[in-house]
Amino acid sequence: MHKNNDISYEEIFDYIDEYNDKDNEKMRKFREDCQRDNIPIIKKDVEDFLRFYLNIIKPEKILEIGCAVGYSSIFMSKLLGSNVKIDSLEISDEMAEKAQKNFDDFKISNINIIRGDALSTIPSLTDTYDMAFIDASKGHYDEFYKLIQAKMKKNSNIICDNMLFKGYLCMDQSQIPKRFKTIYKNMNLFLENIKKDKSIIYNLLPLGDGLLVIRNNN
Repeated sequence: MHKNNDISYEEIFDYIDEYNDKDNEKMRKFREDCQRDNIPIIKKDVEDFLRFYLNIIKPEKILEIGCAVGYSSIFMSKLLGSNVKIDSLEISDEMAEKAQKNFDDFKISNINIIRGDALSTIPSLTDTYDMAFIDASKGHYDEFYKLIQAKMKKNSNIICDNMLFKGYLCMDQSQIPKRFKTIYKNMNLFLENIKKDKSIIYNLLPLGDGLLVIRNNN
């Protein structure tokens, strides 16, 4: 009979992180700086998944909604090399300026920042994309998703980060703080619409704060 061991989930995750750690020192320092300054970036397990998944699907044109300081777009650019082109949408001028400085610091020229509210800038995009990565205002995920579908290529992939909204989506509506009720309602609406969509396949993964991976079959 096997006895239960006393290892914690934290120790398990630390072991997995160490095993999967393929960051160079500069990217590791970038991550640490973001964490120190409380700048939201993709969680390490999400990054590890993207490293694996993007190497399989090999997108050549990526649309990112939510650039922040550019961590995830720099990660994707370094992973996929000069063959990928990334359009990254960012509503904050301050964040966009910081991101551009980081792109310059990493000597990356294949990321194009598009400033403004994504709800306004998406319809004006003229390119089509193999992949979209949504990591922005959670209350607008359903709107983002509907808008970008017209810009996605056949058999494209859409990845949405932070889908569980700090775990609130797993709770009953009566338990949700008043200030979060609108986001809670909109995120649930988005997930319900995804479930009803017969033109896609999808999986909600227990990575980070919930990672939704969607494959367009149209």
